[in-house]
Amino acid sequence: YKVSGGLHGVGVSCVNALSSWLRLTVRRDGKKRFMEFHRGVAQDRVLEVVDGVEVSPMLVTGDTENRGTEVHFMADPTIFGTVEYHYDILAKRMRELSFLNNGVRIRLTDLRSGKEDDFAFAGGVKGF
Repeated sequence: YKVSGGLHGVGVSCVNALSSWLRLTVRRDGKKRFMEFHRGVAQDRVLEVVDGVEVSPMLVTGDTENRGTEVHFMADPTIFGTVEYHYDILAKRMRELSFLNNGVRIRLTDLRSGKEDDFAFAGGVKGF
């Protein structure tokens, strides 16, 4: 990947470690792939050895012409106590990330209320 919005590309690893569950869907190279974790542990994990290294590839769930990554997660209440998501705070951050990363479209969906916003700025910062 060319761009990472987190510190040294470890953002999703941290989210995974601190979540009750995390689901990733990646659409890339003509394939749709899926992987699910519960409390940081991969579910239905398949191990393969590639060039002498043990790897766990994502499950191919179909073909696609689209590209993109979906991340769905639930913060672990046993770690954080009461978990409150503030849509406006998250929306502000997604907006910032979308103009800092030219060509990226970010969709934020609140499954509680159905509220949804798309953030994309053609030309990156120049389009902002």
